[in-house]
Amino acid sequence: MSMASESSWVGRKPVKRIGGMSDALSIAADLGFSMSPTPSQEGLQNSSPTTGEKGEDLIRVLRELTTVQRKIADLQVELQGRKDDKNVAHLTHVSEMKKKIETLARITTILKDVIQNKDRIIARLQQPYSLDCIPVEAEYQKQFSELLMKAASDYGALTASVEDFQWSQNFKEPPSVWGEMLRPIPVALASCTRFFEAMSATRESFATLQKLRVGHFDSPLPRTPAGDPSQRVPGVSDCLTPPPWKTESNFDDLGIRNQRRQHLDQQVEDVNS
Repeated sequence: MSMASESSWVGRKPVKRIGGMSDALSIAADLGFSMSPTPSQEGLQNSSPTTGEKGEDLIRVLRELTTVQRKIADLQVELQGRKDDKNVAHLTHVSEMKKKIETLARITTILKDVIQNKDRIIARLQQPYSLDCIPVEAEYQKQFSELLMKAASDYGALTASVEDFQWSQNFKEPPSVWGEMLRPIPVALASCTRFFEAMSATRESFATLQKLRVGHFDSPLPRTPAGDPSQRVPGVSDCLTPPPWKTESNFDDLGIRNQRRQHLDQQVEDVNS
């Protein structure tokens, strides 16, 4: 009967009890130790050797469990200590302090050199175009600066030309695309030319009008003198004959403009075809 009851309790957890012994019994059951219900006096006398052996095993397991728990607690304490040590390592560790001291020493040396050579540094900064690789005397510094300014402008133009050349090399479109892109250019140039001519004529006309209004027209103009000197009124100058308008071109100018316009129209037609 005892063996049957023991086999029925194998793999089963004991009833939850109040206190630390309940947890210990649960751990023992998880480890594979079987527990039997409270036996009678006769059962205790019959199974006393077996119960003693199991009790010793349970005590040994509990001791091992306590040892493991202590080791885990020690590991947790050590881990927390290492974390704290890492957080304050830059303040407590000798190696970190040595690194900081070396860095401060290098910075101090650099600052001392700057303070000692401040006059040379200021003089060098006042001469931005005299480089170490190109020593220039004081009397030629002005010419050298002008030369460098011209070289800088030439370098900028050269850089733009190189970029254009690289763009033309990277442009891999067929000739038809080139034609489509270049087709509106002659028309735009012709329009710009006509607009520029009209604006120039308008500007000259306004300038002539302004000079005539002010009365300081410098170009030789035909005057209309009075017939009799005795009839001249004091303080009134001779009348000025205004010049012809710039827009009133003669037949030769009109012919040249017509030929130019026909030539531009012919170029536009050739490109479009």
